[in-house]
Amino acid sequence: MPKKRNKVEEQEDEMKGDLRSAIMAQRKAILSKLEQRRRSKVITLIHRREPWMEDEEGEDEASITIEDSEFVLMEISRTPKDKPIDLIVHTPGGLALAAEMIAVALKNHASKTTVMVPFYAMSGGTLIALAADEVLMENYAVLGPVDPQFRGYPAAAYTALLQTKPPEAVQDEVVLLAHVARLATGQIKNFVKWLLVDRLPAEKCESLADFLTAGYITHDTPITLETAREWGLNVQEGVPPEVFELFTTCEFGLCKRPCLASYE
Repeated sequence: MPKKRNKVEEQEDEMKGDLRSAIMAQRKAILSKLEQRRRSKVITLIHRREPWMEDEEGEDEASITIEDSEFVLMEISRTPKDKPIDLIVHTPGGLALAAEMIAVALKNHASKTTVMVPFYAMSGGTLIALAADEVLMENYAVLGPVDPQFRGYPAAAYTALLQTKPPEAVQDEVVLLAHVARLATGQIKNFVKWLLVDRLPAEKCESLADFLTAGYITHDTPITLETAREWGLNVQEGVPPEVFELFTTCEFGLCKRPCLASYE
């Protein structure tokens, strides 16, 4: 039998509902203003704690999920082919399949696509940014590597382990994980190359895809605006003021830090 709620709890729920309605209306107005100014469809992929959440809530919403991809894909599919898309991304990363699906949809959109990164778009967020025609970043905002992660460790660590120890000295499960790690690394490298093939020379495309996926740097290594430009990516400094206005409707809270982002 459901626990009977007291009057105070009911009042708190009602206040949260009113707060949510007010904030959602405010966000809608901000996004509408940005869309009118840029003549685009604005979509958001923002992982922040909502003001109406309790302290213990929000962890499940702190990374890219299949549900996120479904929402973004529906928004992209509803956008006319001749209308540009602006995607605001603020995420530590998440499920590889979800990020890849969003990246594919963004790359295949007929009109110009722009990813806006006010603070960070790590891991799967970077994968999505690579799919866009243009990336807008603040000079302190960062992207990150997209190398696969398994159980908190980079895929490269498993393959490196088998190069330093004979297979018979390693548990069977680790050997199996190393095999999957090699497959995942090859798959994501080919995917990054596909995203960049029509934007960079073949040699640079190959080297950048290898650098981002092979585990040469840690998964939380920041990739700055200047570094992205040096690679030849179309990255411009500055995001519209409406983006920061949008963030005033969110709160800091239980969001996984980029170094803990899993990409598997």
